[in-house]
Amino acid sequence: MANDLKDDPIATRWNLVGEKVFLDFPYLQIVERNCRRATDPADQEPHRFYVLRAKDWCNVIPVTEEGKLVLVKEFRAGILGASYEFPGGVVESTDADVTATALREMTEETGYELLPHARSKVLGSSFPNPALQDNRVHSLIVGPVKKSRAQNLDPMEDIEVVEIAAEDLPKLYREGKFDHALMLTTLFHFLMQETPAAKDLLDGLHAFARRE
Repeated sequence: MANDLKDDPIATRWNLVGEKVFLDFPYLQIVERNCRRATDPADQEPHRFYVLRAKDWCNVIPVTEEGKLVLVKEFRAGILGASYEFPGGVVESTDADVTATALREMTEETGYELLPHARSKVLGSSFPNPALQDNRVHSLIVGPVKKSRAQNLDPMEDIEVVEIAAEDLPKLYREGKFDHALMLTTLFHFLMQETPAAKDLLDGLHAFARRE
C-alpha cells in the first residue's frame, strides 16, 4: 500500500534546499530540513523543519489455533509505564522482507512460532507521524502460532507474554489499557481489509450523525 501523494500539487509546491543531521543514534537521527515554497515569489526564505529519521517498523497480530491473540505487555520508557502491544520491532537490512521481520520479532519477544499449516498476510503500512517522522510502520497478521521456545530478549527489554480471547480486546481498549496508536492502526488495517467488518465500521460512521 504505497503513498501516492508525493506528486500531489501541494507536495510539489515545496522544494528541499538543504538538510543536516543534528543527532545520530542507533535507531534514529534528528535532521534539520530546509524547505522553500517553489510557487510563492514573496516567500523565498527557507522554512526550517525538524524530522526524526528512522528505520521502518512492523507489528504483527499473532493468532493461536484456539483463536486467541498473543500480546506483549512491555515497559516503555517514554511513558514510564507498561503498554499492551502486538509483537513487533525494527525492520533490519538483514531481514528478507517485512514478513521476515514480523516473524523474527514475534519469536524473539514471545517464543511463539508459526505452525506448519500457518499463513501470514501483510495488511498494509502507514506513516506513524508524517509531520515529524519519515519512516513507515508495516502491519501484519499471522497464524496459527504456538509457543515453542523461550523468549530471546535484549537487555533493555522487559516483556510479559499474554494470551487473550479476541472478544476481550475491545474491553482492554475501553478500559484504556490497549491505547498504543500504532497497534490501533494495525487493527484498523485489518478491519478495512475484512469486508463485513469494514461495512459495519462505515455503517457506524454514517449512523453517527443520525443519532440523537
